Amino acid sequence: MTVPDLTLTMLGATSSGKTTFLLGMYDILSTGLHGYFTFTEDPDQAVDLRDAWDLLIDEGELPPPNEVDKSKYYRFVFSHGFNPLVTIDWMDYRGGALDDRTTSASDVAELRDRLNRSDSIYLVLDGGNLAKWLDDPAKLAFVQRKLQVRAMSDQVQRAMHHRRSQNLPFPSIVVIVTKADLLRGPNRGVGEALSTVVAKLGDLLPVVLAQGITALVCPVKVGNFGESSTGIVDVSTIDPVGLHRPMIFALMHYLTLGVGGRKVEMDTAKASLTEVERELAALNQGFSAVIHGRKANQLRGQAASYTNKIAVQNQLSQSDQALIGLLGEELKDHPILRDGKLEPRQ
Repeated sequence: MTVPDLTLTMLGATSSGKTTFLLGMYDILSTGLHGYFTFTEDPDQAVDLRDAWDLLIDEGELPPPNEVDKSKYYRFVFSHGFNPLVTIDWMDYRGGALDDRTTSASDVAELRDRLNRSDSIYLVLDGGNLAKWLDDPAKLAFVQRKLQVRAMSDQVQRAMHHRRSQNLPFPSIVVIVTKADLLRGPNRGVGEALSTVVAKLGDLLPVVLAQGITALVCPVKVGNFGESSTGIVDVSTIDPVGLHRPMIFALMHYLTLGVGGRKVEMDTAKASLTEVERELAALNQGFSAVIHGRKANQLRGQAASYTNKIAVQNQLSQSDQALIGLLGEELKDHPILRDGKLEPRQ
């Protein structure tokens, strides 16, 4: 089985929790959760990530924002048990790269180019800022500015236009609601708050409802830190939740596209096989079978090749469909939108 290579790109405002999410995700999955594991291809990066996480859980020190032109590049291997499922190409960008001018720093142009190549795009929304909108819907424009929604939408649209021009499939989108504990409010639990966000996503972040887009809305948290988003937090409140799900969704969407592609290949091979068999049947009639023996042998070889291709693609498709079902178990009751419509809950 060929292990797919996925490019993931995460967009979000400064201090929205992108790097903290990455650290928590790696800690959870490097230890293992529900049979899923991850590790870095570069062992030294694993040490760096563990050190940064240990600093958080031991001293309560949150990671600082990334500096200009100092984006961090990672390659993760994501597996189920000892079976590798995907290699993740990941870049941790500073929030400022989202809406700076291309001429201001090299990481701005790098980010835009990377979005064009991405298989999945993570849009990070700070739960604390979302709570302000939920408390007072009149603050929508203010909260959108704080979340840098316009800049994220602009970047996504440019990437989608590029991929369409190249006849490439659209990437999946994950709307990651960080600091999900802050969604709570007067007479409002986290679940109710998330339902409201999903129902009003067309007001908040309409780009994810566009035709051709498949998106997951995923609340995550590293801990119950309150309003503190930088500096020092209470280590006793660290309580990671949901950090593995965005990666699972990205892989599930990628495999789903692959199953569709394999069906097209199988249909094409089946049509070719039918045509070869028709030609072969015609050659095998009467005197033609004698004078066209060489041609008939060539056609039999082509038929065998098409038959083998169909069998291989069918086996791979069945394997991927089984894996998609397994991954889907991790996303039960999580809102998934396709072409702007909420899919029925599993």
